[in-house]
Amino acid sequence: MSKPSTLLFTVTLRHLSVDGKKVGADLPKAQVPYVAADQLLKLLKSVEELGSAIVFPAEPEVRISGGPGEFVVRAKGGELHLVSWSKAHKGGVYTADQIVAAITNEGGEEEFAAGASPTSSGGKSLREKATMALMGLAIVGINTFTIWFLTKPPRSLVGDYRALPAERAERVITQVAGTYETGKKPGDRRLEIVTPATGKRLKYASGGSVKDVQTFEVKPVEAGGNVALLTSRKSLIKVKDNVSVVLYGDTYTRVQN
Repeated sequence: MSKPSTLLFTVTLRHLSVDGKKVGADLPKAQVPYVAADQLLKLLKSVEELGSAIVFPAEPEVRISGGPGEFVVRAKGGELHLVSWSKAHKGGVYTADQIVAAITNEGGEEEFAAGASPTSSGGKSLREKATMALMGLAIVGINTFTIWFLTKPPRSLVGDYRALPAERAERVITQVAGTYETGKKPGDRRLEIVTPATGKRLKYASGGSVKDVQTFEVKPVEAGGNVALLTSRKSLIKVKDNVSVVLYGDTYTRVQN
């Protein structure tokens, strides 16, 4: 029988308020120490309930340290995605209750790792200890890489920009929506912008076929005093005039479908 968890965790929040009830890319990163399991469950349920309130460029994330290891919970499309570096817990989409149960080892691990057997109450063998030591070293290595990756200066091609008010943003995306091309020869590119907020970029190959198809989300912004579309690929589509846009220095001209 499992006992009530007395574990305390350190929780780091990205693009979230400390209570998990607000989301936004402008919210500062926050760290909350000494979080009990019941408080963690309440926090994750609040994040789980955000649902459609999560919109690009916000990428809410809850990093949980303590207990059996380190876990990351990302909120996407109204679901919680668990990332774990422990073989005992399989990553994937879970509810807040399932995640807390996995982290605190309450309710058994069979829900998360098919065929996993409960830990024996007796002593561990030398092989088991060696395996755990190697896993610990692997986790340290992964965490070191993660910290470096998250703290390194970001590569950006967009420069300074600011989001447009919702009403104006809607007008801009409606006006810009359409199909644009640099030409129709092999090597030329085609850009499609579709309401409410998606885009596609492809490259023409020989014989009229296409390759290198890229899809992304777009968000109307103002950059350098001009209207542009910020893409989820961290680039700017600059609106040149009513019939042309510029991406990566190439001018695309509107075409009739």
